[in-house]
Amino acid sequence: MLKDRGFTLFEVMVALFIFSVAVLALVTTRNQSIRMNEIAREHITMTLLAHRKLAETMGQGFAPLGQASGAFGDKHKEYRWKETVIPSPLPVVRQVTVTISSGSGKNLRSLSFTALISSLP
Repeated sequence: MLKDRGFTLFEVMVALFIFSVAVLALVTTRNQSIRMNEIAREHITMTLLAHRKLAETMGQGFAPLGQASGAFGDKHKEYRWKETVIPSPLPVVRQVTVTISSGSGKNLRSLSFTALISSLP
């Protein structure tokens, strides 16, 4: 008598289970990769905007003490900036901190840069 060749139902179910676990792991990894890409893109954008704002401030000369805030144009409307200028121990040097933020509440994300500017040429 010839023995039937083929897979049993149990073997097929085990193979499908292993396959489904592997696919689930790949989909999870893909989703995490997409999220990390979005976070990296946002950090790069915030860094570039902070550098731009800091360059604007430094280009205006010796910054006056105080705080200022605002938003960027239409292209970056979801980002806001806040600039704080405080004195340093040296009268010819001021500390400028630029903070870029996005979101609100639990989803608030921010990035700050600090620079020292001088009134000396």
